[in-house]
Amino acid sequence: MKHRPAAVVSLALGSLAILTACGSPRPASIPANGGVAAAASTTAIGESARTAQPAIAAASGPPTQAAQPGSGPSSSQGAAGLPVPPVTRMVIKNGSLSIAVIDVENSLGQVDQIVRAEQGVIASQTIRTQDDKTFATLTLQVPPDNFEDTLARLRDVRAPGSRVIGDSVNSQDVTDQYVDLEAQHRNLQATRDAYQKLLDRATSVADIITLTREVNNIQTQMDQIEGRQRIISRQSAISTITLALSPLGATPAPGPRPLPLPAEAARQAWAALVTALQGLSVVLIWMAVLLPLPAAAIWLGWTLFSRVSQRAHHTAGSTTN
Repeated sequence: MKHRPAAVVSLALGSLAILTACGSPRPASIPANGGVAAAASTTAIGESARTAQPAIAAASGPPTQAAQPGSGPSSSQGAAGLPVPPVTRMVIKNGSLSIAVIDVENSLGQVDQIVRAEQGVIASQTIRTQDDKTFATLTLQVPPDNFEDTLARLRDVRAPGSRVIGDSVNSQDVTDQYVDLEAQHRNLQATRDAYQKLLDRATSVADIITLTREVNNIQTQMDQIEGRQRIISRQSAISTITLALSPLGATPAPGPRPLPLPAEAARQAWAALVTALQGLSVVLIWMAVLLPLPAAAIWLGWTLFSRVSQRAHHTAGSTTN
């Protein structure tokens, strides 16, 4: 019996969809004609789908279980027995430090030396003057391994005998998130490769269009995952420290003001209303003084224009008669 190509491709697509449903978190669905495909025999295209099964099964193992160190012999193997490379912990570290110094300008030089010694850079720097006193805010970027040492050295820049005004550290472990993204990428890659093999052997125009669309959709998902991985890698590769320098004895920046009491709120509302009415009255007075002048000029111009137009019309009528 001569096999029909469309039925064979439908059988292969249906088999591949079932195989990838367990491995990929976002499987691509392709409609298949199950009644015709069940009666068709296995061909070379169906063999391509089965060939991709080991790769899909190997990539569908739980990534977090394979990434956990010290869990016995199975910690270095995936669900399919394939060796999994060790995973380096990825931690995003951010810190904020506020200190008082004797001389802000001299302290800026010390901070620059510390950052250079810790192989970091000053990403941004803002200097402002208030009440004849200089304040500075800096954004520092250093390698994660030098984050704690840099903070410790920056604390020593403060004035002798003074205390740290503010100090906070925020760390976020994104290792599991990165490993999960890597597992999704492997699953999608195995699915894409299997579809690509089917596409290379497809002869029907409809099958080529369907397979091409699915390959493009999977490639788009892979590109999105790669973009998220790059963002996580950049964030975990650089630690950020926000440093605020203020002169010793300067009044700290005022915090948020508490809500006023009802009586005080009513007084402030009344004062705001009186101020608004005063402003409105000033505007009305200016309008009363200034508007008559342009209004009179417009009226005079319109009157002259009307008279000239009437005379011109009367003269034209007399000439016609």
